[in-house]
Amino acid sequence: MAYLRQEGIYLGEGEGETFVLDRASIRLRGEHNLQNVLAACAIASAAGIPVEAMRLGIQGFDGVPHRLEFVRTWGGADWYNDSIATAPERVMAAIRSFDEPLVLLAGGRDKDLPWEDFARLVCQRVDHLILFGEASDKIENVIQRVCPSSPRCTLSRYRTMEQAVLAAAAIVEPADVVLLSPGGTSFDEFNDFEERGECFKQLVMQL
Repeated sequence: MAYLRQEGIYLGEGEGETFVLDRASIRLRGEHNLQNVLAACAIASAAGIPVEAMRLGIQGFDGVPHRLEFVRTWGGADWYNDSIATAPERVMAAIRSFDEPLVLLAGGRDKDLPWEDFARLVCQRVDHLILFGEASDKIENVIQRVCPSSPRCTLSRYRTMEQAVLAAAAIVEPADVVLLSPGGTSFDEFNDFEERGECFKQLVMQL
């Protein structure tokens, strides 16, 4: 059994326990990734993998492309690529992975999924929502209906992701996080989420 106690990850072994590593050593953001690490530790322990090997594996794992992937720091802000997020629920998990002020780039092509819970969380946690692509109208309408007078979140709309990235660059401030986590598919502008994510990274690196 693997569990979190006082910001440390431990393995339970009978009546004793073994420390694996501090939570701060995990390089992946978000509670969902913490749960993934705990599950991986439990499976590795059951398979007889040494604790030191677990520790090194966790500390050296930066994640995979397009899944809360750190791109660079620019304008004092950290820029993340979460192009894999093609549903509102996945965007919500990404938002909850950060405590910093957020500039969120969302949109793409809608999959006819509900956006109401997304809208409520955006109005609570996002400082600037930048919409792009075909889903912009629908998302904006839901935001206006669910939280029509949010004092926190500003909203702007653009046709393409490139325009959205440039808009984010124009408003970003030090200590912000700029997060591409669309909530829709890429098919209005790109062949797949990988192409969208690679385009985002290229645009950010060109700033």
